[in-house]
Amino acid sequence: MLKYQTDLKVSDRDALRKEVDEIWSSFQTDANNARVQSAIVSANEVPQGAIIKSGQAFNFVYKKNADGTWQLQ
Repeated sequence: MLKYQTDLKVSDRDALRKEVDEIWSSFQTDANNARVQSAIVSANEVPQGAIIKSGQAFNFVYKKNADGTWQLQ
């Protein structure tokens, strides 16, 4: 799993997907080298709040097909 902090809102799925596509192009190499069959890119909003900070997250799950290609689930 790769967790990262984004300036985008996780509710803006189209913009978030474009950002994750760019990240995945690099992280895919790490997933292949680790010889895993699935990988997750977790987009985390910047935490908000004065005393107690909280934020939303959204996970993009990729699965490796039998032919070696990756597919977003």
